[in-house]
Amino acid sequence: MLKNRLMLIWAVIQLEAVGVVRLHVDENLSVTQIIKKHNYPVEEHTITTADSYVLKTFRIPHGQQGKPESRNVVLLGHGLASSSDDWILLGPDSLAYHLVDSGFDVWLFNARGTRHSRKHLKLDPEANATDFWNFSWEEIGLYDLPANIDYILNHTGAAKLFYVGHSQGGTANLVMLSQLPKMNEKIMAASLLAPAVYFVNEKSVALLKVVAVLFSPRVRKISFYEFPPKSSSHLTDISNQLCSFPGLITMCYNTIYFGAQLENHPIDQKLIPLIVQHAPSTLSTKQIHHYTQIMQSGEFKRFDYGTRRNLKTYGFSKPPVFDLSRITTPMLIFYGNGDFLASPLSVQKITNELTNQHEVVEVPFDGFDHVDFLWARNAKELIYEKTLEMFQKYVN
Repeated sequence: MLKNRLMLIWAVIQLEAVGVVRLHVDENLSVTQIIKKHNYPVEEHTITTADSYVLKTFRIPHGQQGKPESRNVVLLGHGLASSSDDWILLGPDSLAYHLVDSGFDVWLFNARGTRHSRKHLKLDPEANATDFWNFSWEEIGLYDLPANIDYILNHTGAAKLFYVGHSQGGTANLVMLSQLPKMNEKIMAASLLAPAVYFVNEKSVALLKVVAVLFSPRVRKISFYEFPPKSSSHLTDISNQLCSFPGLITMCYNTIYFGAQLENHPIDQKLIPLIVQHAPSTLSTKQIHHYTQIMQSGEFKRFDYGTRRNLKTYGFSKPPVFDLSRITTPMLIFYGNGDFLASPLSVQKITNELTNQHEVVEVPFDGFDHVDFLWARNAKELIYEKTLEMFQKYVN
């Protein structure tokens, strides 16, 4: 078995060496190396949460032309199975670079458990897996985002910052602002790209019903808490190599991104080998299970531990809902008509509960789906420039 795997890896390496496998020019570079290659300065910051997770946040403090006297600050929050890397993989048209070039001090968030934030002051992700991975996107919103925001404001001296969240990055933001209302005072405005909260599309419901079984607490207890499990790392290496084959790029995209058809979306196929080197990032299976609970109940609420533990944890037999009416931060919310995870009906259900100042925008491109928000060729003109316009209304 091992011999066969090694032979497959060796065969791919040989094919790469003779030029059969076409790699992306930045494929073997780290996120900091990619940013530096594009001639931007980059810093790495270590931030510890109130519950002792150690997070790494990257900063692009200014553009290629040097640092002006003052810059407005923005924090970019990634989605499920993503990381800070996803904000710069599009190259010159990436959101991070677009904001930096427009005068912003850009910070790239990495939630607990991701490839850059697998540390804890007391727990080891492998030796103490049960405890280390016992978190959902609820904890990301209650601990990780506040720790980042407070650190950034303290470090920069800014009174407030802007926020952009994709998918789970929007979920965590809504958790934070509804559960910790004072955090609204620290965010000037937020742009949520395909926020993942409710799942009312038939395709998303069908997918999550399967996921609900695979990632149920019973299965997690006898198998794994981290996903992808560390034991599958060799398979990841093989898939990364195979996804460099021109003939397999479409198959890799369809497999990784929920069956979306690459030919119908504005993503350059040459970008796929780079994407699969940086995504998906690791996560806790509890994050996925929490989403399946939302799908099953139809309510955006805290994690459901069952009646007995709910009483002990919350003081109620059922978990409390996240009260979105407590949010006061101005928001710009995007959705794509080809996105079955954050579908138009899902976004409408969110906005029905919001009482803050908000604008909802359908991306003007037919079939625009969940990952297009990050890597579409025209994401800059369709989304990023609109986000920048909103932010500039609030700049100092």
